[in-house]
Amino acid sequence: MRRRQGFLAVATLQLAAVGMLASEAGAQTTTGQCTMATFNGSAADPCQKGRDLFAFIVPQVGVALSAGNPVLGEGGTMGGWGKRALSVRVSAVEGYLPRNSVPISTAIGAQPGDFGAKRTYVPVPSADVAVGLFSGVPAGLTNVGGIDALLGVTFVPEASEGTFRLKPTGSNFAVSYGVRVGALQESSVVPGVSISYMRRKLPTENIGYTPGNDTLNVKNIAITSNTWRLVASKRIAIVGLAAGIGRDEIDGTSSMDGVVNESVGSATLRSAVNLSDVRTRSKRNTAFLNASFGISAVRVVGEYGWSSAGTIEQTVNQFGGRRANEAYRYASMGLTVRF
Repeated sequence: MRRRQGFLAVATLQLAAVGMLASEAGAQTTTGQCTMATFNGSAADPCQKGRDLFAFIVPQVGVALSAGNPVLGEGGTMGGWGKRALSVRVSAVEGYLPRNSVPISTAIGAQPGDFGAKRTYVPVPSADVAVGLFSGVPAGLTNVGGIDALLGVTFVPEASEGTFRLKPTGSNFAVSYGVRVGALQESSVVPGVSISYMRRKLPTENIGYTPGNDTLNVKNIAITSNTWRLVASKRIAIVGLAAGIGRDEIDGTSSMDGVVNESVGSATLRSAVNLSDVRTRSKRNTAFLNASFGISAVRVVGEYGWSSAGTIEQTVNQFGGRRANEAYRYASMGLTVRF
């Protein structure tokens, strides 16, 4: 049998204190049934490659989605009803995406391949709003127990390049939400300190890849991140600093189907492959710094952070020496306005 090469590629644009810094960090990728129709072969290889790619990419996108500070440059609560802050930013993880086309076989079981790994900054643009709900209880030069509502919007555009196409299944936007509770409200002498929770998500997407007469569809990709943060901040004149630690739980779900063509003599046999209910979960710790510069209510803010490795997953396929769920660095740049 002369095996015709098919190609599989996936791209995607796509702690309170001690508890949030727990040493446990986990990862688990599971799939439903892997099936093949039409040709009496094995679906193990395309399904394994799809599973390994998903496990490798989702944690990276999840780190960019989670980022660090829920509102750039802010550490304490807003200080009461009607006070607000808007933060617009682009966050990016210094990640690695597959760079090689790898042959797929339906004639034998799962075969190891090396997708390689190209250093790539995986960006996620977003906007976040903090709205003051309760100023807290006065305690000397500060207030304790203030409460803010947190709302956010994440954007992913439709994109295509060559045989690759990324298309949101509905809206290009996804809504995030959360709450922030103040331990200390920032004043002239007291830093702002708060604990927050936020559930972030990306728009649900489909990815299509059609090299030659082979096809891969990765459908209904949904990535969410549950984030806990402990943040402290202080402004002195026009300069502000903030630092925080946190805990992220990143979840990804999807399903995959595709068509792989095998040449047998002068005949081409078509195999339809389906992999259902692909799921991955990664628990990671994070730490970050913010620096801001601005006059009055408007500030330019930069962020630099580190996300710890989760439990390293074993994959049949290789990624140029990189491993699924390893540690990543990330950065954000944006503008924060109080009003």
